Amino acid sequence: MNDLLAAMSSDMNIERYNGETEESFTYRLCYSALGAWCLNIAQNSSEGLIGSTKVNHTIMLSELLERFSEVFPAISGRFIDENNQQNKFPLHIRTVYEETGYLLTDENNRNRIANFGRSISYGESALFFGVPNTKYTVNGLGIFTPPTSYRVSPKEFMIRDDLSWEEYFQVRADPLDFNERDISAESLEFFNPKLDYAPSNSWGKKMETDFSVARKSKMGPYYRVLRGADGGIQFADANEISEQESFMSYEFRRLTLAMKAHYGKPLKATISKQDDEYSRIRLGGHLPNREYHYLLLISWPENNAFDKINFIIKNSLLEAVTITLANIGIEIKGGPKNV
Repeated sequence: MNDLLAAMSSDMNIERYNGETEESFTYRLCYSALGAWCLNIAQNSSEGLIGSTKVNHTIMLSELLERFSEVFPAISGRFIDENNQQNKFPLHIRTVYEETGYLLTDENNRNRIANFGRSISYGESALFFGVPNTKYTVNGLGIFTPPTSYRVSPKEFMIRDDLSWEEYFQVRADPLDFNERDISAESLEFFNPKLDYAPSNSWGKKMETDFSVARKSKMGPYYRVLRGADGGIQFADANEISEQESFMSYEFRRLTLAMKAHYGKPLKATISKQDDEYSRIRLGGHLPNREYHYLLLISWPENNAFDKINFIIKNSLLEAVTITLANIGIEIKGGPKNV
């Protein structure tokens, strides 16, 4: 390990897990370092103004990523979204921090650190929303310090209600919400929660359950659908938010996860221990953005910066994650009891 990597590892308290390749470890260090730099840039002061404009913020992160790619060329491909070439990592990372409350945008369109002292406690450590004045460590994109007096739960952070996945299913399937509409069933695809596939591969032309979600295309619109006593289909809006990177977007995934659990085919998450410090989480499908962004703050996407299936996480944070995943209907295989 060269001197730069050794310093990054020490400063952020990120260790190499058992069997991890040098390339993987270098990627994780650079991933977290880019996050820390993103937050530090928002503390800059220029001409009496605190923070950074969004454009300048992205430019500076792009330059830093380019520098890392020159010094460590083997990891450059890990910061490219092969499924969406327009999805650039500097914009992605800045957006994650904006959406999760690390950054506030002021009236001058400048991003500033939201140092309110808020934290989520995990025993003797806590996910801190901001940049503290004391020494801190980093997990994924999250800053970690000792717990603060202003503490919130993961559910409060994700602006979640207290409904279980089954209660959520029942609320969304309430017959009072539905009515007939002039929509042809032949123009729709229906979600089939009884399949053993990932939700993204569980769509067909036939409505297999009395309650489901329907769509005209992958881009929408989406509907909740209910089969009436006469066999006809009734509709209700799915309340999907269009901004795909929004913290509140992809909420229809929460409904499809609850449906799969309700119909006895829950999505699975497999947790496997790597060593005494780290474990791997493998999801059977994509999460709603609230849970996805939460994972980004406490773990590392394993294969590349845009991996939404595989994550590397410290064992000390596993219990909170398994509770979060179970709350939305995901079945956990492995987990803290086996770590």
